[in-house]
Amino acid sequence: MLVLLATSVSLNSKVVAPYRSNMKVEPVIPSPVRAKQPSTRILAGGPDGFGYTYLSTQDGDAVTFNYIDISGTGTAVGAGDDWCSGSSASTLYYLGFSFPYYDQLIDSISICSNGTVLFENKTGYLGLSNAALPSNGGYTGDFGFVAVMWDDLNPAATGADDIYFQSFTSCPDGYSGACAVVQWNNVPRYGGSVFMNFEVILYDNGNIKLQYNSAVDYTDATIGIQDSTALSTNPTWFLEYVYNGTPATHIPDSGTAIMFQFPVPVDYNIGVAFISPTGLIGTDPVSFVATVRNFGSVATTSTPIILNVYDTLTSTLVFSDTQTVALPALSNYDVTFNPFTPSPRKVYMLEVIASEPMDPVRSNDTLRGLARTLLVFGDIVDSWTFPSLGDGNGFSFAGITYAPDSGKFYVVSMNPMSTVFSFDPNDPAGTFTQTTWTLHPFFGANDIPWGIAYNNGTFYVSHVGYDGSTFTGAMIGYYDGTGNLIDSLDVYANIESGGWIAGMDWNEDDGYLYGVYVIGSNAVYKIDVTAKNSAGTFATPPTSLRGISTFYEVDHVIDGGWNQDSIYELDYSASVLNGASMPDMADVDVWVNCTDPADPIFAFVTLNDANNTLVKMATGHYCDEVIGVAERPGDVARATVKVNGRTLTVNGKAVLYNTAGRKIATFEGAYHVDVPGVYFVKLGKEVFKVVIR
Repeated sequence: MLVLLATSVSLNSKVVAPYRSNMKVEPVIPSPVRAKQPSTRILAGGPDGFGYTYLSTQDGDAVTFNYIDISGTGTAVGAGDDWCSGSSASTLYYLGFSFPYYDQLIDSISICSNGTVLFENKTGYLGLSNAALPSNGGYTGDFGFVAVMWDDLNPAATGADDIYFQSFTSCPDGYSGACAVVQWNNVPRYGGSVFMNFEVILYDNGNIKLQYNSAVDYTDATIGIQDSTALSTNPTWFLEYVYNGTPATHIPDSGTAIMFQFPVPVDYNIGVAFISPTGLIGTDPVSFVATVRNFGSVATTSTPIILNVYDTLTSTLVFSDTQTVALPALSNYDVTFNPFTPSPRKVYMLEVIASEPMDPVRSNDTLRGLARTLLVFGDIVDSWTFPSLGDGNGFSFAGITYAPDSGKFYVVSMNPMSTVFSFDPNDPAGTFTQTTWTLHPFFGANDIPWGIAYNNGTFYVSHVGYDGSTFTGAMIGYYDGTGNLIDSLDVYANIESGGWIAGMDWNEDDGYLYGVYVIGSNAVYKIDVTAKNSAGTFATPPTSLRGISTFYEVDHVIDGGWNQDSIYELDYSASVLNGASMPDMADVDVWVNCTDPADPIFAFVTLNDANNTLVKMATGHYCDEVIGVAERPGDVARATVKVNGRTLTVNGKAVLYNTAGRKIATFEGAYHVDVPGVYFVKLGKEVFKVVIR
């Protein structure tokens, strides 16, 4: 990381501004950037892929809150901060009975300070960074555990008590069999002031009860159970009750009791556990796969498994297939259906039904999921990494802009410093090349370029002067297409002093350069590049940003940054229309490449990360929504499409379509449109939307 981003001054940066003092650092396992898939987590009582279900007082179920306080009778484990008894103290606590957990029998446990009890991988450490199940917390190995309140807790904090363990031959809550209790007594979140009391009770019949006996300082904890194979061979062997506040009705409070129930075998019980693929799919034929589990003790010979695919827009059944399979007892089976060919821009509901006539348990026979060919804002459709830039330590990418005249994107690099790369968006990996530009060193060796924008032959690059502790100035350099400095703007003298401008973009709607100011006002300035002053601000939400793209074709703006690890779509009133996760986001620019009204519109995002990642992201918009440049008087000559009343004039051969995509005419020169309305003119590789009144 550059010095600019790694010092202790207040930069509002992802590295510089810890969210609390004495910040703890956990290792992070890198993962590839991939298209987002909606979760197929099993909630609302289960069952999970093994057959666990849960009951909860918060759902009005028949489970009783009956807290067992062992703080005066149990064994204090002596828990420290970020501590597990098996890994930190080489201590396991023996239950005194065999506890059935998924397909294992457990006799001992490791107790962790951060609200978890480990059943499998008991000598491993499960960290403070909770995650959606299944997870190993970013650590090596697969964990089978119960998350009672998986969060960054601190039993060693001033005023805290400890964690206690006690085993009973007859459970004192009224259960006649044996049980063991682990109780967190007066334990706060790290840096918190609410001291919480909660516990887990392990019964010898395999049931697991969680109870909360105080106000709960809940912000983003995970509660649930998972088997150690949930990250590998049995991806549905977990059951999540709540993660990061979702669902909101499952945030525990004083008096909450949750009972995870071990499945009781019956002769016949066929359940649908998983459907794949879900989320974003293509338009090529796809064979959906359902994982079904025979929870019963008897094998079946001919169980019908039905797939129904519904078009959610029209609520019609568009595809159905039945596969008849034999299911061994107590086992999973993957059922592959015949191929289905999706249509573009559709959202499908997938319904899989296990139709075993001997099955008396109907609650788990049906599972539904969503698959879509409709691209939505934030869908990552491709990504590329360039880890060898600069010194090979990454964190190189800053601003990005698209120059339609050349058909290329341009990216500012901070490592190597003051360099600009370009690439063809049709082949980023094969065309990513360093330009011959030599950016002007406004601040000598302390000059750091960041943002970049383009308009009508001129590139605008933001520069910041930083000597390792102080910002010494900020400039915007005006460059021609070969990187020669032709003019400049002193940001401190004419816009605002004290900080620096990060991402920039040109807005065709109002003719201003939009620049994201970091520190100070955190404003998005509208910059008049001719008068060299501020023409006002764009009313963004009150948060520090890094990148921006003026998506003027649909009268929207896209912004975001690594401060929030998110990207947002806003209208011109700054109302947030859409948002998506985008960790390490540096900058963004939209690529309107319309050859057909049905084409999707994408944006390219630079990530300031260790791998120098470039992301191709869907905007959720399609070319038939774009307001064509033919409607913009200042751009008519460049667009080569003119509208005069009901007459269209083009330079070349064009095809005219209506909004339904039906071809109306093929013409050259001029064409008179008889019926008023909205039309699309395809001219070469571009499509323009025109309004005939």
